[in-house]
Amino acid sequence: MAYEGFAQVELMGHRVRYGRISEEESYGSKFLRIDIPFDSGVVTEYYGGSAIYAITPLSEEICKDRIGTHDPRPVQPLQYRLEDKATREQNKSEDLYEIDF
Repeated sequence: MAYEGFAQVELMGHRVRYGRISEEESYGSKFLRIDIPFDSGVVTEYYGGSAIYAITPLSEEICKDRIGTHDPRPVQPLQYRLEDKATREQNKSEDLYEIDF
């Protein structure tokens, strides 16, 4: 049975994550699920077994101290800008009626 609880997770690529870990099965494979608490909620990340270098169990108090004020969310989540999408749709409709001779 896999450890479930608070931990420091070291990943290949020299990344370190702190949070509550558990094992989860999806798509026919097992993944490490890490729930990273921060001021306004929780961010959940999943990693395959081959990406994990080391796991160090920690108490909840130590784990939250190491997280500190770090916000684990992406710097800027990937999304469309509304004006870009509208412009793209307009250009697409204009291209349909443009005929070059």
